[in-house]
Amino acid sequence: MRRGGSAVAGVLAFAAIWELLGRWHAFGATWPPLSAVLLYLGQPEHRAVLLAAVRQTGTEALVGLGAGTFAGIALASVATIVPLAAPGLTALAGIVNGIPIIAVAGVCVLTLPRDTTPSVVAALAAAFIVFVGAAAALRDSRAELRDLFSVLGASRPATFWRLDVPSALPSILDAVRSAAPASVVGAILGEWFAAERGLGPLLVASMQNYAITELWGVALIGAAFSMVLYALLGVFRAALLARLS
Repeated sequence: MRRGGSAVAGVLAFAAIWELLGRWHAFGATWPPLSAVLLYLGQPEHRAVLLAAVRQTGTEALVGLGAGTFAGIALASVATIVPLAAPGLTALAGIVNGIPIIAVAGVCVLTLPRDTTPSVVAALAAAFIVFVGAAAALRDSRAELRDLFSVLGASRPATFWRLDVPSALPSILDAVRSAAPASVVGAILGEWFAAERGLGPLLVASMQNYAITELWGVALIGAAFSMVLYALLGVFRAALLARLS
């Protein structure tokens, strides 16, 4: 209850500051009041377009999150089972993550089908986060239990599946949850370069047309979708761990 109250108070304070800054024109015409943005979002003709864009971007982000999660966990698993491969895989993940996501999106447009670019960029944005979290979690099983498995003659794959994976599951789920907002951002950036539908093209069109209220509305929708996805994954994590415990 205390955490929920603090979260609600923080959101209300943020909304109040946004509204006041917009009404006082603290940053000029480029910062509209929150009430104007919400009014824009509530108009029926805008709502239909925004819902269609959210469905498009949401589908791409979820596909990218799933693919990135699979790739991250797979690479972390290989690094755990084959320790000699861990330094190379870690370096590869760091190099890929070090490339600006905008540059990655540009390369994907040139080398991949345009429809797949948003999902691929979303997957790349999520994969590194999942890989780092999963690799660290899989290495952190208790040393005494590892020694016990070794004394009992368990093979490395058996130790991995029976000890490392169960003990690492909560941290892996946390990593997937943290990667969810990154996948949404990746999908939107991928849409900038290659898509005709989704939140990305709406952002580009509103910037080009200097539609400030629309720009803030689309950005708010994207942020809200990321928060909802993050919260839903938190609920899924709690339910899954409660069922397995």
